[in-house]
Amino acid sequence: MDRLKLFGEGQPQGGTTNHCALANLGYAESGHTGFVPSQGEALIDILRCTTRASVGNGATPNTTRLLNVIGTLDTMPATAVHAQIYGNRTAGPQFTYGLAGGAIGQGTPSASYVYGLYFYAEHASPSPCYQQGGIFIQLVSGVSGTGPISIARGLYLPAASWAGSKPTTVLGIDIAQQGGSGAGIAYGLRIADQTASTVRLLELGPSTPYLRLLGGADPPTNKSNLYLKFGSTLYRVVKSGNYMTLEAA
Repeated sequence: MDRLKLFGEGQPQGGTTNHCALANLGYAESGHTGFVPSQGEALIDILRCTTRASVGNGATPNTTRLLNVIGTLDTMPATAVHAQIYGNRTAGPQFTYGLAGGAIGQGTPSASYVYGLYFYAEHASPSPCYQQGGIFIQLVSGVSGTGPISIARGLYLPAASWAGSKPTTVLGIDIAQQGGSGAGIAYGLRIADQTASTVRLLELGPSTPYLRLLGGADPPTNKSNLYLKFGSTLYRVVKSGNYMTLEAA
């Protein structure tokens, strides 16, 4: 077999017109009966290899989507797409990406909006929802991961690259109003205390930062965990009676 003949490409010489998405396999001649998986649905009903593909019961190709995945699962967990990759290079550098892609806005539209990743998470059940979030990321080192780790990041925004147009404003992270009507408590940004030999809950600026907020333990009675930079020196805020003074870090 040279390659898999896709649906809509025409009839291969010597093949069969039945289940033409898999015409090259010649399943009728080899005794197959339609490639029916365990759930009882013919493979041609699951895989539609056209210019627009669809996956899932009731999903149909959509002109606005290269891949249309729609389904309902009563199992736990219910996952639209699961991908897992094992980087296994024996020498040289190894970059392993669980999900990689890009969105490139082209053409000449009257207005353009380009997002590399676009998701929404909707609660649509009368049952209680104990957690809801847009992104869930967990850093893990498996039992066989005994090599040293230099740095671990839950979210990393590398330096931007503006070879063409230059934006008027750039925001690394932009948090819009989260309260909404009827919400109880709204946090724009919430960071729990950390446990490590050195804890810095917040640090802004260069190597000697403009602002530093320590964590990991309560500060001394007359000193705060907050440091501020004046000139080129970082100072700690110190309480002196009813006044606040500064102490060089």
